[in-house]
Amino acid sequence: MMTLPRDNKRARLLPPSAALDVLGNDLLVRCASYLDPDGLVHLGRTSARFGIPQAVQQRSLANEAARQRFWESTTKEERSRLPKYKEESDVGLLRALEQLRQPLRFDELAGYGFRPQENPASVIKFKEAYEGWSTAVSGHVMRAGRHFVEFTINDQQSSYIHLGVVRPVSFTDGIDLQADWEGEVHPVCVSSDWKPAIAEKLRSQKTARWGEDSNVHCCAYHCHDGQCYLTDWNTEDDYSDDCFDWQGSEVLEGSGTIGLLLDLDEGTLSVFKDGRCLGAMKEGLDGEYCWFVAAGLFCKISISRGRAPN
Repeated sequence: MMTLPRDNKRARLLPPSAALDVLGNDLLVRCASYLDPDGLVHLGRTSARFGIPQAVQQRSLANEAARQRFWESTTKEERSRLPKYKEESDVGLLRALEQLRQPLRFDELAGYGFRPQENPASVIKFKEAYEGWSTAVSGHVMRAGRHFVEFTINDQQSSYIHLGVVRPVSFTDGIDLQADWEGEVHPVCVSSDWKPAIAEKLRSQKTARWGEDSNVHCCAYHCHDGQCYLTDWNTEDDYSDDCFDWQGSEVLEGSGTIGLLLDLDEGTLSVFKDGRCLGAMKEGLDGEYCWFVAAGLFCKISISRGRAPN
């Protein structure tokens, strides 16, 4: 029988991690930087060396790989939109960067009217659906900087459509469509006076990332009358008192394109109609927001990310 040299036998008995011990941290970080965020998470779970800071290290090797990849690949504009939270890992920040670069889509559909489409960047409020409000929300969370979106609307009726921003909440998790919403889902119409149970459930989802300087939790442009609607989900007044005309206000009759510029540096939400700037609709916005649409009648709405106008 052929025998192996003693040194080869010893090498085969070494644990798999021993082969990595001879490699320096710099080389391991460089190799790990080619992984996506999910891959880095799995890598961090394979061993303490990758998942836990060692000795004088400020961060684990997995997080260091994510940090280097983020800073080497981002533009100044992307970094302005993604300040790192204190409790956020570098892997988490890298995942936020990937989400920022992906096309916008509607991730949550709430209500009877909207149905999933083959292209998730579009929703249709069907004619045969219950004639009440339904809401579609993008899952992309905006935390800082300037963000521009265009909503393309195909609507031959009266444009009963709201377009705007809302806090990153769920309208369906723990909130019953029939018992709570009574079949109509419209976040800008919720207050402690109108649908108080829903108002409480939405406020209960608040986090520190909403910020402390703004109580504007939902703000929208109404195509039908051009007015600005907003709510803090707490005011005890009727929601109709929380709408107002603003300088530059115009209605959108039928089909067209509405652009919205959320500038979290300035705290403003501006409106563009068919490429023409109407002006700043609302000031005083701060913290995290997502894009949303709400429709009351038959229409088709598409969402797409655009370059923020100067």
